[in-house]
Amino acid sequence: MVANHEPTLGVHLLETITKGMYSEPLHCMREYIQNAYDSIRAARRNNLLSHDDGEVRIVLDPETRTVRIRDNGTGLGPEEAAVYLLDLGNSDKAKSDIDSMRNAGFRGIGRMAGITYCEKLRFETSNGDGRKCTVTFDAAGINQLTRAGQKATTIVNAIRKNSNINEEVEDQGKHYLEVILEGISKAGESFLNEKRLEDYLKQVAPVTYNLEWLFSGKIQSFAEIANSASSLDHVKVTIRDTTGHRRVDIRRPFQNTFEVVNKQGAKRIVKVTDVIALPQDEDPVHGWWGWLAVHERQGALADVSFEGLRIRMHNIAIGDATIIRKLFTSAYLANWCFGEIHITDHQLTPNAQRDNFEDSSTWDRIKQHLHGEVVQIERNIRKESRLNNESVKKHIRRAEVYQRDVHKRIEHGFVSPDDQKATIQKLDANIESLEQQAGRRKHTEKEELTEAIRQLRKTKERASAVKITGADKAQAHLSRQARGVLRTVREILQSELDEETFRTIIDKINAALQPGQRT
Repeated sequence: MVANHEPTLGVHLLETITKGMYSEPLHCMREYIQNAYDSIRAARRNNLLSHDDGEVRIVLDPETRTVRIRDNGTGLGPEEAAVYLLDLGNSDKAKSDIDSMRNAGFRGIGRMAGITYCEKLRFETSNGDGRKCTVTFDAAGINQLTRAGQKATTIVNAIRKNSNINEEVEDQGKHYLEVILEGISKAGESFLNEKRLEDYLKQVAPVTYNLEWLFSGKIQSFAEIANSASSLDHVKVTIRDTTGHRRVDIRRPFQNTFEVVNKQGAKRIVKVTDVIALPQDEDPVHGWWGWLAVHERQGALADVSFEGLRIRMHNIAIGDATIIRKLFTSAYLANWCFGEIHITDHQLTPNAQRDNFEDSSTWDRIKQHLHGEVVQIERNIRKESRLNNESVKKHIRRAEVYQRDVHKRIEHGFVSPDDQKATIQKLDANIESLEQQAGRRKHTEKEELTEAIRQLRKTKERASAVKITGADKAQAHLSRQARGVLRTVREILQSELDEETFRTIIDKINAALQPGQRT
């Protein structure tokens, strides 16, 4: 009877959840590292590893076309291995809210990611109980079944006929899981390309920042303020040769100083001076936090691997800069900045390809808030761009106008010590602005700006050398109480009047207060 028909899952579905989801071979590596990351963090919670321990070792063997990915996480016992490695879509990593917060993976299909790109896929594991379990898949045999002209079969039958599980003795206390891809195909060539693998993992893996990156501590403080220090949890990821020699220590790619090449081939050096917390307002944020690098913005960060704002969840990349770029009014301006957005709302679910999130009201709410932040960033970029495009002459004229004003104040006397201090601070701001412009210019323009800076510094020296202000001279003979009253009057006048009127009135007051004048 039709009602008694038992549905089956055809073997071609296996191709959909492997090659269909991981059309880029290196995405398979992300899945294996994600699983290793979850296992290492579980080992830390169970006191099998200290908080700073935990490593994923990737061994490349181009000669035999083999890749090994080994972690020292909790590992699996034979009984667990039979379930978690042979079953598909069977994972308990998100069985509760706590597990969802702890684990990056949850679908239970990532372990099969590499089956399309090798002849044999093998897992070797132990949970420290003195037993080692090896699960081997004949990847070539399974892949053959998905080709046209093959007799129809089910996923269950395909895996049953093309896999085996073996148990043997292992050292007590030894816990690990190693994924071995043997006979890498031409389609999986990027597995064996060390440089390409390194560049990819720097972007996506849950690793720490470069040692020379000056702002790691500040970013960590942002995470702690957001009550989300765990979103920067990381593991050590290394690429090694077949002798075990470490060739590459994978770290995030951000640099304090880096080179940018524009479309015309011209090069410029960009220096990062600070990082700021995102969001930039003080309202409480639910679901995300981030940081933005502060640097001179003169154009897109062309040929810079970390350009744009990128999203991470559980410290693993979700997609690339495209997600946030779509929130900008101008996609071009999105590449003028760089930083990270860390998603902390665990109601959000990455899609199967991990290049975005599944549609939900939660994601809509977070995107709306991110859009507001992006609008503010874009506004700042446009403002900086306008300032950068101003002519050198205009910058120098602006500084000269203020310089003449300071000379008048020095000749007539500063209104008060506070007035003197504010004047010197504004001179410093003018000097800093011209120094930034000089750093962006070349040859003649740079020389003109350097001379203007020299003149401003001379003016600052003169202003700093003034010991007695106009107010000091006028009030020297007054009591402390009277001087206090005059100071209050002066502050009120300054807050209510324009600069020129204020100075005119104060000059008259000081003149009237001179000893011998009629009051």
